[in-house]
Amino acid sequence: MSSQRFGLSAKSIAELALVVSNAAPRIFEETKAPSSESIRGFWQSNRLLQKRWMNELEIVRNIRTADIELLERLAPRVFTSEILVRVFSTLLAAFDRRLGTDELTRVARNVVSGLLQIRMNVLAQLLAVSESDESRVLKIDRLRRRCDRWTDLLVGTIAIRDNCFEFAFDPDRARDFGEESMFAETEFGPRPFEELISAGLRGTFLMHLSNQNFDEPEFITLTKSILSCIPRQALHRDGPFRTSLERRVYAFSR
Repeated sequence: MSSQRFGLSAKSIAELALVVSNAAPRIFEETKAPSSESIRGFWQSNRLLQKRWMNELEIVRNIRTADIELLERLAPRVFTSEILVRVFSTLLAAFDRRLGTDELTRVARNVVSGLLQIRMNVLAQLLAVSESDESRVLKIDRLRRRCDRWTDLLVGTIAIRDNCFEFAFDPDRARDFGEESMFAETEFGPRPFEELISAGLRGTFLMHLSNQNFDEPEFITLTKSILSCIPRQALHRDGPFRTSLERRVYAFSR
């Protein structure tokens, strides 16, 4: 897999989080638990990404100057990675609840904690940016708030069945989203709410994200590790709300 072929970018990383959320029922139905290899790839790729980003941020901090261009490059990577990591971590926590274990949750906590440290470092440096770049800072913060909200939406639809909201940014908000999804399924079946999420994510969120390729090779390992946990048939949905990522991955796997 190459970033060019699969378009690994802020947009596709967020889109993969949507795919995981949509596929969660099929994953629970067809998979006992993610393989040790996929969990190892998930953990290792995140730790390497975090080390890379921390080194970049440390260089800037040592020269005591906030670099708005670096922050504009890193913020979409960090914030969209958090969407994917927290959604997948919720899936792992749900597996633990069903299996009566905590091994997967402990791995997820480690990864989420590391990303949170990077986030706090980015936000701290944003506070040091000069007033002349205030509009650029506000744009980054707007992206952060959008990412946080969509994270809670996608987490909530997975977490509600097993009451595992640990990895939401706002557990109460995620629970509200989850309860709405359960109500929609009861009243109308599972497809309408799923399609509403897909349409909303594309129309009000993905359109604001860049298609510029992420050059960090760790994203390839991260994406592979998560995709390996999704049954092939879960990527073969018909209809207008099938994601472009699902189409590309399914075509490649045939």
